Amino acid sequence: MRGAENDESEMSYRRGYEEGVIDVFYAIERFLDPSTREVLQAWIGKDVSIWRLKAMLAHQPNWRLNMIAGPRSAGRPLDHLDLKSAAGVTRT
Repeated sequence: MRGAENDESEMSYRRGYEEGVIDVFYAIERFLDPSTREVLQAWIGKDVSIWRLKAMLAHQPNWRLNMIAGPRSAGRPLDHLDLKSAAGVTRT
């Protein structure tokens, strides 16, 4: 029940972040290979949901997303992820 949730600005932000991630996933899931789709579903279902409910974590958990990004090139920051290249989606 949404009324029982904490409505402070941080919790509202986290709830909106989770809802936005879910919406984006539904929009792109058909373009993803099965392994990438599974990683994203686990990230949303486990990492983002837990992050939303537990305010102890200061930032969004991105470690699982780094798994689909592949090996880092020198100079590429660890917290940066290009989902288009990770998912193999190209625009024409």
